[in-house]
Formats: sequence, structure tokens, C-alpha cells
Amino acid sequence: MKAWKTPGRAAALLLAGALSMLPAVAQDEEVQTAGNVSWVSGGTGEESRERLAALGTGFGFNLKVTFALAGGDYLSAVEVRIVDRAGKVVLQTTTEGPILLARLPAGSYDFFASVDGREQKQRLTVTAGKMGVTVFRWPAP
Repeated sequence: MKAWKTPGRAAALLLAGALSMLPAVAQDEEVQTAGNVSWVSGGTGEESRERLAALGTGFGFNLKVTFALAGGDYLSAVEVRIVDRAGKVVLQTTTEGPILLARLPAGSYDFFASVDGREQKQRLTVTAGKMGVTVFRWPAP
């Protein structure tokens, strides 16, 4: 488990930085695809968060998940498993940072996230054309 504090920034500055980084997005964050699911993770620094923000608006992602400790420190190396209503695992990965963006078919999913063997589950509904946002928080170990 990796944890760190994130300095606050004005939303306008973040948006301006994300838009200026749009051409470089594909070079730095690798969007992965398996079947009809695409995802990317990162966010371990201001530049990475800006690139992910640009990806979130420019590549049709419809789910943004953030991982953190209850005290506010962000987490990376989170084990993720997303299961559809039929019980099929549609995504299984380990995050490269505290943010995961995914493009999933519309529907309901069970989202499992595990840090140091401590698993949490949320039931999520994904809507086509709309970005759903959720946060997983763990108590400090």
C-alpha cells in the first residue's frame, strides 16, 4: 500500500492544465482494453491527475473511482475486480495510482477493491454517456 497527501489546487488551474495536456495523454497514461471494457489508472502526481482529467472528458469513460484512507491519504496498488450481474469478472487489475477510470457497458456491477487484504465492495450502476464517481475509503491500518 502506498499513501500520500495531495496539495489543494484551484479547480480552474486543474482544468486549464488538463486541457493543455490533452495531446500528450495517449503517450503517458496507457488506456487498456479487454473485451468491451477499457480502463486506465494513475494520478500519482499533479501532471498524472491532469492527464487523467483530460482522459475522463475526451475518451468516453463513464466511471471514476478514487481510493484513499479515511484520513485523506490517497492509495495506489489497489487490487480491483468488477463483476457484472451475471457473475462474470469484466475487469481485474491493480491500480497504478489512486484514480481508476473505466468505460463499461451500461448496467449494474459489484466493484471489489482490496488493500493489504482488506476488501471492500460497492454495488455500482453505470449509465451510458454519464460519468459516475465513487470513492473507496479504508481506515488507517
